[in-house]
Amino acid sequence: MKGLFTTLSKVTLQIKFKPSGRLYPTIALLAILAPLGLGCISPAAIQREEAPRKIVLQKPARAVASKELAVSPKPARRKERISDREELMAYQEAVRIFREEGRAQTAYDMLDAFLHMHPDSRYADDALLEQVRIMASLDKPREALRLARRLLRDYTNSPLRKKTFLLQGDISLGMEKWKDCVRSMDNALTLDLLPMERAEALDKRSVCLLKRKRYRQAFMGARDALLSSSAVGVSKEIGNEARKTLAQSAAGLGDKALADILAESDGTEPFVYLAMEQLRRMIEKGLYREGMNDLTDILTHYPGLAPQAGIDEAYDILSGHLLVQGDTIGAILPLSGRYQIYGEKALQGIQSALGLMSPLPPDESSPHFTLVTIDSGTDPLKAAQAVTDLAGKDHVLAIIGPLFSRTSKTAAQAAQKSNVPIITLSADPSIPKTGDNVFRRALSDSQQISSLVAAAHDRFMMTRFALLYPDTAYGREMMNRFWDELDKGGAEVTAVESFPPGVTDFGPQIRSLVGLDRKLSPEDKLLKENGADVKVKPIVDFDAIFIPAGFQTVGLLAPQLAFYDITNALLLGTDGWNNPWVVELGEHYVEGAIFTGGYLADMANPVSRKFSARYWLSFGEDPQPLAAQAFDAASLIRSGLESGMVKDRSSLRNYLMNLTDAPSAEGPLTTGPDGDIAQRPHLLTVERGKIKPFVPEID
Repeated sequence: MKGLFTTLSKVTLQIKFKPSGRLYPTIALLAILAPLGLGCISPAAIQREEAPRKIVLQKPARAVASKELAVSPKPARRKERISDREELMAYQEAVRIFREEGRAQTAYDMLDAFLHMHPDSRYADDALLEQVRIMASLDKPREALRLARRLLRDYTNSPLRKKTFLLQGDISLGMEKWKDCVRSMDNALTLDLLPMERAEALDKRSVCLLKRKRYRQAFMGARDALLSSSAVGVSKEIGNEARKTLAQSAAGLGDKALADILAESDGTEPFVYLAMEQLRRMIEKGLYREGMNDLTDILTHYPGLAPQAGIDEAYDILSGHLLVQGDTIGAILPLSGRYQIYGEKALQGIQSALGLMSPLPPDESSPHFTLVTIDSGTDPLKAAQAVTDLAGKDHVLAIIGPLFSRTSKTAAQAAQKSNVPIITLSADPSIPKTGDNVFRRALSDSQQISSLVAAAHDRFMMTRFALLYPDTAYGREMMNRFWDELDKGGAEVTAVESFPPGVTDFGPQIRSLVGLDRKLSPEDKLLKENGADVKVKPIVDFDAIFIPAGFQTVGLLAPQLAFYDITNALLLGTDGWNNPWVVELGEHYVEGAIFTGGYLADMANPVSRKFSARYWLSFGEDPQPLAAQAFDAASLIRSGLESGMVKDRSSLRNYLMNLTDAPSAEGPLTTGPDGDIAQRPHLLTVERGKIKPFVPEID
């Protein structure tokens, strides 16, 4: 027996609880070990921790004789010690099942049983807090909050109250209960928190105040959070979150409140967000000199504290406006690559409007312009950089271009950021929606479709239509718009076919359009077998064909329609047809076709005639529609300067936004609410081999 005692005295036993139907299966083992003196637990062996804890059974400090081993301690004392150990092990096992095995519901039920059997246990508040965590993990926030309130109510002296308040605030934040979140964090902040806990509570409290639009309180709370985040052991992430809240709170403050708080600045980092917000508002209002003063103050009083990207952006905008050259215009066009010809035509239109490249003597009463051009090719990134350079380095008053959707989108975004007016020549109607500095001078797709349908349906009383369109984003968009417009008027679409972009043989699509690929009837098949010349005839069950393609495509497609005996259907198209080459390629097969256009040289329009004559003198050719489009964009800027209404970028933006029936080479121009400088499209036709305005016959 003495040998056994000696052996046991040299080892420590770790008891691991495993549920097996009864709540405390280790009691029998402890009852055997207790008489041997191995049931004693030192004070250090039982510690209040949140993680599962190990229980170490130690030999008593003083050995006893072998006879004394048979003498059991007093029953009451033994029962108290065993209960303490078993309670701790039961609690720890439930925690382990939750945290290590992920069996949340099982762990919750075990803790529930534990609290039911031992409501006065020294581990009851631990168990209840763990239940709060479990319910939160099971996405049952209401139950978690109920348990948290119970813990705070029943255990007023628990050292776990601060953790409970913090967890309660987290759960309320996730439920978007901003007021409850603030209350919980306020309660937590009255307790003795660790630096990390305090910084986290301040940060989340400020977020909830921001959500409640308590901007002043949110700013002050975020300020405290940021200053607390500098303590040792506090995560940098809390500081970053606090900075976001500071910026958002500053943006929410009214001008007076912002100025009042800023007047109390102590030069620490939080107040730089107020100063940056005040600078942003000066720029937004067009108060550039005041903005430059604010920028100087920031660099002087908050050295190294302001976000460098924000400082650089503000300086570029301010210097661009304060140093802007009222007689300098920028142009971003594809002046190399496959679309060079289009860029050159647009450039010639701009030059003509600004009086450049003209053989005529300059008009001394008119402004003398400088044109800065940048070749963007088809690269969206180059287009965006070109805007930045023109606005910040060349200090241009405004920018014209680019031509295409991809480059126009990035250029528009850069122009809005640089606060410089830009007039794009893209057909994409979404471009002007980028911002109030972005305008577009091009025909509206919706207006083109409305005009075409009105001419065919209302004027010619046509009710049946075929749609033959390129399988591109533009082709699909125009096809859908045309079909929708037909539906409004009660007309019907009887045939629809698409063709791949770039194709030159349209036979398969045309055959499908008129049913030439259908099988012979039994009667015709029998006749053919007997040697008769039987052919499938086209089913032309439509009055007109809508083809939203470019002039090159139409020039190739029109003769092929005639080859398949489709000769009596009216051909309809968009402004992509408006080019003399449509007649050169399509010959007499496009005679009588109706399409839209923004410009025609021989229109009865004095501005158009003047432009056409000036362009021919400068470049020895008639202007193309794209040249007229660019001419009008540049002419609008020139007319604003000559009127005296335009002094800088801000006044130019206002001038362009309020255009109403402004005269132009393409007809009266009016700016819509989204910045689209629109005109009413002209209907054109091919008459005796020439493109002319469509003039319907009067009955």
